[in-house]
Amino acid sequence: MALIDDVFGSIPPAILADWGQNVTYIKAGLPSTYNPTTGTVTTSETTVTVKAVITSVNPSEYEGLYQTTDVKIIFGAGELGDYYPSEADRIQYPQAGETREAKLISIETKRGDNPILHTVIARPQ
Repeated sequence: MALIDDVFGSIPPAILADWGQNVTYIKAGLPSTYNPTTGTVTTSETTVTVKAVITSVNPSEYEGLYQTTDVKIIFGAGELGDYYPSEADRIQYPQAGETREAKLISIETKRGDNPILHTVIARPQ
């Protein structure tokens, strides 16, 4: 086991339990199926409730690649088990009394031998 696992592995669950809020992580199902007769694409999705910290994104913080409406969402790797976030996934989160949905556009995973923490940038749809 890597040192980062031993030193930092227990920190995300404790912080997220205290400071996080419930969000719905929507795992995109693979593979999608296409119906040529109707022109529709069908995917099966799985939803998971996770504790996450949501902050705003400063575009200059990320070399100006992001919009001011994008959000940074941080959640523990244990929340998703052995599943790694994908840009095909989405997150539903509360904002100003409404439920917003955002598509993942950037994913960063902190890890040693095992994933510890995921930080994603998501764009509200």
